[in-house]
This record gives sequence, C-alpha cells and structure tokens, in this order.
Amino acid sequence: MDAPWTDFDMANSITLEPGDRLLLRRGTLCNGMLKPMGSGTAEDRIHIEAYGDGVLPKIDAQGLQTAAVHLEDMSHVIIRNLELTNPGNLNEPHRGVYLTSLERQVKDVEIRDLYIHDVTGLVTFNGTAKRGGAIIANSAFESQQAQFDGVLVENNRIEDVGRSGIYFDGSSAGSSERPRATETWPAGGQRIVIRGNTLQRLQGDAIVAHGTDSAVIEDNVVSVGNLSGRDWLSPERNCSAGIWTWNSINTLIQRNEVSGYRFGQSPTDGCDGTGFDIDNEQEGTIIQYNYSHNNEGGFILLCSDDEPHTAHVRYNLSIDDGKAINTSPCKAPVVGTFSDIRMYNNTFVMPRPYTALETIPLEVIGNAGDFQFANNIVYATTPQTEPLACGDLCSNNLFFNMPVSGTEFVVGDPLFENVQWRGAGRLEAGEAFRIQPGSPAINAGLGLYPPQVDYFGNETPANPAIGMHQP
Repeated sequence: MDAPWTDFDMANSITLEPGDRLLLRRGTLCNGMLKPMGSGTAEDRIHIEAYGDGVLPKIDAQGLQTAAVHLEDMSHVIIRNLELTNPGNLNEPHRGVYLTSLERQVKDVEIRDLYIHDVTGLVTFNGTAKRGGAIIANSAFESQQAQFDGVLVENNRIEDVGRSGIYFDGSSAGSSERPRATETWPAGGQRIVIRGNTLQRLQGDAIVAHGTDSAVIEDNVVSVGNLSGRDWLSPERNCSAGIWTWNSINTLIQRNEVSGYRFGQSPTDGCDGTGFDIDNEQEGTIIQYNYSHNNEGGFILLCSDDEPHTAHVRYNLSIDDGKAINTSPCKAPVVGTFSDIRMYNNTFVMPRPYTALETIPLEVIGNAGDFQFANNIVYATTPQTEPLACGDLCSNNLFFNMPVSGTEFVVGDPLFENVQWRGAGRLEAGEAFRIQPGSPAINAGLGLYPPQVDYFGNETPANPAIGMHQP
C-alpha cells in the first residue's frame, strides 16, 4: 500500500489474509462501518487495531449502520484499542461491535481494550432489541453450523448503551436440543470468556451468555442498568438484570461487582432489576464470589418455570440491595418450582432482607420445591418484624435484627469487621464484612458439599462458618 486509505470503502472491499494487520491511526475519526472480510489462522491471526500516538482512533457509525465494526464469519481475529460509537434512533438495534456467525463456525476471536459508548437504539423486551448494544455476538440461525468456538471479550469500557452491554448468542441450536449439564453440548458456544470489562449506564442487561456450554463471566464491574425497565404486568413490560445466562449449561459467573441496577421507572413500575439472575432454560450454573450492592430489584432473580434448572449460588456478598431474593414466573402461565437451586454461604446486609415476587412481598415461597437456603448470614440494618421467606430446606442461617426462619438457626451479631463500610470495590467490601473471632457464625454451618473456597480463597472446612467468609 503506497498511501493510507481515507475511508472504509477499500478496507471493506478486500479479503484479509492470515497475518494481515488493518490499522487505524490514533487521533483520527472515521464515519461509517468497518466490515472487513477474510480469516486468519491459529498461527497467524488478523489484527484490527490502532497505531501511532495519541487518543484512540474513533469509528462513528452515526446510527446509519448496524454497527461500527461488523465481523461476519471471520475467524482468528484480534480487534483492540479502538473507540466506537453508534447513536441512532430508537426504531432498530444498533451496535458497537457486531460479531456474527451466519454460515460457518467462528473460531478464536479476541475483542479487547475497546471504548464503546453512546450506542442507542431499540430497547424493548424482545430478542431483536436484546441483540443491540455495545458488543453483540449473534449466531444468526441461518445455518446449523453457525456457532462460536473460542471468543474472548476482555478489558473493554462500555458506557451509555441500549439495550445490552455484552450479549453473547453462542449457537444456532435451539433449547430443545440442549442436553443436561452432566453431558457435553458440542453445538453450544464453546470456550466463551467475558472478563474484566467495565459497564456503566445500560438501558437493559449488562452481560448475557445465551446458547453456551461452560461460558465464563468473571471480574467484570457493572453499574447502573435496567434504565428502560417497565412494569412486569404491563403490555410495555421490560425486564433486565445485571449478569445472567439463558439456554445454557455449566456457566460460571464469578468475582463480578454489580451495583445500581434500577427496578424501573418507579418502585411499582418496573421488574427484575437484580444484580444476578437464575433464569429459566439453564442448568449447572454457578454464581460465586460476587459483590452485589444497591440494586433496587435485589441481589438475585429466581425464575420458577423450566425444570431442571440446577444452580449453586454461593459465597456472594450483598450489601444494601433492595431485597434478598426476587422471584418471578418468567414463563407464565407455566409455573414450576425452584427445585435444584442451592443458595448457601452468602452474606446479606440490607435495611429489609425479604423475598418478593417482583413487587409483592412473600410470607412463604409456595412453589419452593427442594430449593435450599443454608449457611447464609441475613443481617437487617433496621429492625424487622417479618421473617425471610426461604423455603422448606432453610437451615443453619444466622439472623440479626429480624425474626428467624427455618431450622438450626443462629441468632446474634455476626461481628463484621466494619458493618458501616459502604462503597465500590469487591475486595474492599469483602474485607469490611469478614467475621471476627468470637462470631456466632464460626463453625455453625451445615457441611453441604465437598470443600470449596470462600470469597477470599480460603478453603471451606468440614464444619464451615455461616456466611461468605471462612476464618
């Protein structure tokens, strides 16, 4: 090439070869959509990134294109160090990065170190709108071969987008083809890792893994979302949560921080708004070592529809969330139970720890099934007169400033290091809510499962402490 290109016409017209580098000069602004062609190899990937000195090169799709960067059926590609924006009307979805698998499997793609902001578009409660936002991966159901295998979404900064922050649709295989979590799912999205991203001010969900087998969502920081939430009983229903998965098996969600999720337009006009979600059509999900705080809808949403939907929710810290547990018949009129969901060794500190069906406080969970709630600290920061609804298998929990629930309960101050501490930072929060020597929580838990590690990486003994910290 004798001289740099000045628009995307040439870049979009050539087929990139293994080892090629498509570079954008720092400090420049390009309008339109970058949609290159070609694929690299495992040994020689294609690189799409910045060069030179100064601020990141910016691509502005101006709401006139489906995405600022669109990678279609491209494998072995690294995209990084770009600024992307795509402000448009609210009648159709827009994206920052759009990664699509149409006719073939897409392998080994890295999306890293991008700054994506002001991506506006359709924010309604349907699949089309959910596939709009900052980073969207979509296996487009045009071929059974459409699938992702090996995608890393890492260290991206995402701000002011609608509807989704990161929405990953890993496979064209339908939920009817998904096996049990004890089996493998070759047709599901494989080796999907979403790590170390920062997301702020989202109209809908922050991070969703859909159609995946053993996806990992870890070390992300999310703040303020569900800004378009609307009443769950209204025709304009619009429900979102921070981090969750659907039509998936064996998803690992760990060491994330989610805060500031709104319930909706008001305390009575909204739905969900939780930090995390055990939705329907998932099995083998693990949610562990996360920090959830100041989410209006609560720490976690539990859907009661499809069974089995096994999950372990353990060693998490919830501070000043709107409720401990939010339940919903997410597939009404189908209503199942919460069987095979296990919540244990979590720590809840909030003004009013309670369970609700969206806006309706529950005295009991009538369809709990064999839902288990054990070894949890439930600490009310203001005195309460109503107990926490926690099902029939509710045991060995510590309650403070509120009536007890279940059996083998413990009553007393858990002796946190600093119960007044509030703020951001998963590790800082954890340090404040360690239990001190002499805590009645120590050695008072039920030995439930083979040894795990706690919020800090300490091994869980045979006679564990109650809560997320094992001294």
